[in-house]
Amino acid sequence: MVTSFKGGVGKSTAAVNLAAGLAAGKYKVLIIDLDASSGSVDLFMGCENDALYNFCDVASGTVKIQDAVYTKKQTRGKSGEIYYSLDVLKSPSSYDIDADSADNAVREFIEEAKKIYDYVIFDCPSGKFELFESLAKNIDSVFVVTLHSAASVRSAEKLAFYLSENNVRGENVRLIINCFNPKGVSKGLNLGIVDIIERSKIKLIGIIEANNQIRDFQETGKTAYDFNIRNKKIRQPFDDIIGRILEQNIILNKKYDGYKTNGLYFKKEAKK
Repeated sequence: MVTSFKGGVGKSTAAVNLAAGLAAGKYKVLIIDLDASSGSVDLFMGCENDALYNFCDVASGTVKIQDAVYTKKQTRGKSGEIYYSLDVLKSPSSYDIDADSADNAVREFIEEAKKIYDYVIFDCPSGKFELFESLAKNIDSVFVVTLHSAASVRSAEKLAFYLSENNVRGENVRLIINCFNPKGVSKGLNLGIVDIIERSKIKLIGIIEANNQIRDFQETGKTAYDFNIRNKKIRQPFDDIIGRILEQNIILNKKYDGYKTNGLYFKKEAKK
């Protein structure tokens, strides 16, 4: 479950690229867009004219998962070899599930999906929505996406508190810092890594640097894992998060634009 109480933090960017990265690792993956107002997963993956069914179609019993998904296949150059394939359920126009039966519908969907897929990723809309609590009760992990602005981190803290109130265990909640700007930290303009963790009260699972290339690829329906993407470095943040999902020991030991990582741990006092 990829979520945030604040809009514009890059939830779909994280969800789509994590799904593609897991699929490139030969895992069977389903990504589900739950944003009824402005879903964009199908746009980011270049299948807006192909994906027909949505989560509510399946959860309401209208169609089976296997018949509802659109499978995006990324091939290798002229050979046509499949590099990765990834199943997609596009965003619903509304949540056509009776409120009284939502818990059962979500639970049954997840139980069925687990029989088919190694990983199921729900890309959620901003804030609380009709299926939020039903989903939070039944998923294995919640990834809270935040920018390193004070307002965004406060939103992450409120979400963490809300999840705790709804009995979602803290060890199942992890933080992704998106659009990380090391120069902003070094100049005292943005919160540092430890500042964000302490304020949000969520354990960190990964940092995604600010990168205009990722945004540009999304506009043309590509992920960081598409075969013809030349700059492989843009995959690294997602590879690191995926490695931690797979319980690999990947530590935060890189440099960011020439700044040592230990200089980014705390927001620096602005010079007077």
